Amino acid sequence: MPTISGFVVSTGQEASGRRTLLDIVDELARPFDASASTMRALAGDAFRAAVRTMNRKGSWPWEIQDESLTQTINSAYTTVTGAIKKPLAMYYLDDDSLPWERIYYKEYESLVETYDLSIAGRPTIYSIPNLFETGQIRWYPIPSAAENCRFTYYRVTPAPRVEAEPVEIPDFAIETYMAFAWYELAKRLPAAQTRLPLTIAKGDAMVAFRELAAHVNAPGDRVQYG
Repeated sequence: MPTISGFVVSTGQEASGRRTLLDIVDELARPFDASASTMRALAGDAFRAAVRTMNRKGSWPWEIQDESLTQTINSAYTTVTGAIKKPLAMYYLDDDSLPWERIYYKEYESLVETYDLSIAGRPTIYSIPNLFETGQIRWYPIPSAAENCRFTYYRVTPAPRVEAEPVEIPDFAIETYMAFAWYELAKRLPAAQTRLPLTIAKGDAMVAFRELAAHVNAPGDRVQYG
């Protein structure tokens, strides 16, 4: 069976200062009826839709994650902790747990068309069979020894479902997600209950998105010298 070992360095380091799903549902439902279960369910659905929308609109700095993995002998697969949006780098680790040798990425369709996947050896290539859906790495060749690696990737931001847990989104970015949540909520409410016209809600969401995208792409060391 594929195994996970080592550690995960998540981007969610400030959970204590972030809003919970409960806070978000309260804010969305309060102008209507925060105590109504149907209204609260609609608010939760709207925010989860907003998270999915932002996931497909780009890869964001707070989604970058480092994860240490261990290849399993005679297993072509290793599982990571979440869905992978975009792979960035894979390295073998030395005895001090520092990256020292690159493992190269190849698109899965090209891998299965080009290579004999029954070969065992020391992997020089990794691939991802199903981006967005699973957190699974495919090695080529099949590992003949257990070696430690570190994988850096953009993960898919999870849509929150437990009200008591902080959302895994930085506080400075949450208002963009909220703007899309208000738009999604307006789409779900009957016309008589809608307080924010759809055109205005959509316009607010797009303005918030452009502001956040401009902030993320603003010049700095990451942009100037990356």
